[in-house]
Amino acid sequence: MSENIKICPGYKFVGVASGLKKAAGALDLALLLSDTPAVAAAVFTKNRFPAAPVIYGRKLLAAGRDLRAVLINSGNANACTGRQGEVDVVTVAEFLAAALQLDPQEVFISSTGVIGEPFPVTRVLRGIESLLAELEQQVAVSAALTRAARAIMTTDKAPKVIGIEVETSQGTVTLTGLAKGAGMIHPDMATMLAYLLTDAKIDREIWQAMLQRVVSQSFNRISVDGDMSTNDTVLALANGVSGCSLTNPVDLDLFETALLQVANALARMIVKDGEGATKVVEITVTGAANLADAEKICRTVANSALVKTAFFGQDANWGRIIAAVGYAGVELDSSLVNIDFDQVRVVSGGVRDPRYREEAGAAVLRQAEFSVKIDLQSGEDEFTLLTSDLTHEYVSINADYRS
Repeated sequence: MSENIKICPGYKFVGVASGLKKAAGALDLALLLSDTPAVAAAVFTKNRFPAAPVIYGRKLLAAGRDLRAVLINSGNANACTGRQGEVDVVTVAEFLAAALQLDPQEVFISSTGVIGEPFPVTRVLRGIESLLAELEQQVAVSAALTRAARAIMTTDKAPKVIGIEVETSQGTVTLTGLAKGAGMIHPDMATMLAYLLTDAKIDREIWQAMLQRVVSQSFNRISVDGDMSTNDTVLALANGVSGCSLTNPVDLDLFETALLQVANALARMIVKDGEGATKVVEITVTGAANLADAEKICRTVANSALVKTAFFGQDANWGRIIAAVGYAGVELDSSLVNIDFDQVRVVSGGVRDPRYREEAGAAVLRQAEFSVKIDLQSGEDEFTLLTSDLTHEYVSINADYRS
């Protein structure tokens, strides 16, 4: 982990192997522990089949509970497991709470992995015992954070962690974020999990509203494959140990900007680490009559299998893009549409730009990261989304994900 990552004071991190993953010794159980009760805010998946921990988490947040501990397992989603899955979440939360001498309502649970498999409660409880033993060890906090970030990974290739400091009128506060996600990425709230931690003190209602705004501009603006998980969760904790209470508008705006920076960095890491991905592509629709139209076209293009495979093949096939714009279901004047690859004008007025040369477009697509701008010239609204390409490796990963 980079030495530039600032780690938020007042939190402990643990990651262990408990046998939930098939690979021997693979880290699969993480604990995030706040030294003091932390004000919690969260945004959850809109999938109509929410996982058992999502159901449990929604109840905790609705009750306005402060949190001390977050337990996250990979390898099993505990989704579509019926009433037994919900009972299992409570069992795990109560076991961990008793071990840490906490109220069960101070324990938040997250899961990620295969959907529909019975939740391995016994293994998780044994894993918690290992977590507690690890917690007693004097491990460098940076190493502990890295292990926790690795433990929540499924098909991710690398842990996703960022931390920054923010100077406010009340003093310095820290923001640390960790996340997992590489496939089933098309959040709409927000398989994706993200945890945003701060030592600032923030009012609960302000914290929740701030998180929702940030999520709408970051995690909800990425897509790897157009599939939304049953487990998507973004949880934000503010434990106040810095002594800095953020109440005035200037400090709150400054802090929200920093929180968005952290969330956007994690969101980009997720797209870059997309299953089999070789490209990160920023799709922007401008000049739309309204925001809904801009978003609809943006998502249609970003999720088109033909567009994404063209990105992988480094094929500057703008016809696939303009076709997706046309079938997005938005009223537009096709004679006004322009398309650029980075700074290269490809389409002018709905047809191939007379100055465009195929070699220039192909050169842009050979880059690991590039942009596609679609200007409708019909209004003032715009929408941006990050997406990845669609590769042979993505198919291979998901063809035998459970084996």
